[in-house]
Amino acid sequence: MTTYTDKGPQPEGGKFLHFDHIRFWVGNAKQAASFYCTRLGFERFAYSGLETGSRSICSHAVRQNKIVYVFESALLPDNEEMGRHLVKHGDGAKDIAFTVQDLDIIMKVAKAKGVEVVREIWEESDEHGTVRFAQVKTY
Repeated sequence: MTTYTDKGPQPEGGKFLHFDHIRFWVGNAKQAASFYCTRLGFERFAYSGLETGSRSICSHAVRQNKIVYVFESALLPDNEEMGRHLVKHGDGAKDIAFTVQDLDIIMKVAKAKGVEVVREIWEESDEHGTVRFAQVKTY
């Protein structure tokens, strides 16, 4: 859990509730997910790929208790962004996602402190509901 003990004032309504998931960009998402399941005790719980309508990225999500990892690989060889990232860094974490109390307030405070915004707030919806996202640069 993230806390605010001795870390300055907590923004009003802008509380970080917990880590949500870590997204990894890897050369082979299916193989990475399989390793975490067979060797480390994770279980598969979500998939996105050609069969679900995703034409460019294959995602395998695994979890163990409250730990959630999402492994992603390019389905097409012309995915330049993912290709450049893998050549430069190899398999590794791409995003660390948090569940927050109020995304609007968190983003307002982050911008006021000079945090570089990679992507402004956006929403993704399906039959199960709507999730709001924003992306900031870490370094």
